[in-house]
Amino acid sequence: MRNTYKIEQIQWNENNLHLSLNELLDEKQFQPAGQVLADSDDYSFIYLIDEGDQYSYLKFSQNVWPQLVELLKSERNPYLQVGEQLIELSNFNDELRTLILNIEGNDNYGNEFVQAVESQFELILKSDVE
Repeated sequence: MRNTYKIEQIQWNENNLHLSLNELLDEKQFQPAGQVLADSDDYSFIYLIDEGDQYSYLKFSQNVWPQLVELLKSERNPYLQVGEQLIELSNFNDELRTLILNIEGNDNYGNEFVQAVESQFELILKSDVE
């Protein structure tokens, strides 16, 4: 079974966005997989991480989407804090931006999810058109 880790806290630290998990995982070894997926049923975005023997999910629920907008505007990748270790989530910014552009107007994701994404990420969608 795949592990799902919910991102509970996002904060800017020295011009970088740091993500904190909802649990202590000092002993875990995460490797970024560089891919972002949409979970339209749960209104969230998922970043894949490799735990060695399986891929697991970092889950970004709707309550942290405003910080994701700021992240996309910064054009930087976030860092996952696991204990004292900071892990850059490679390709996060590019993957999320591409996914949001793909979701826009695409009813395959479900009309309500599409509307939520279009509403929350409106600034990003407008800036990519201009």
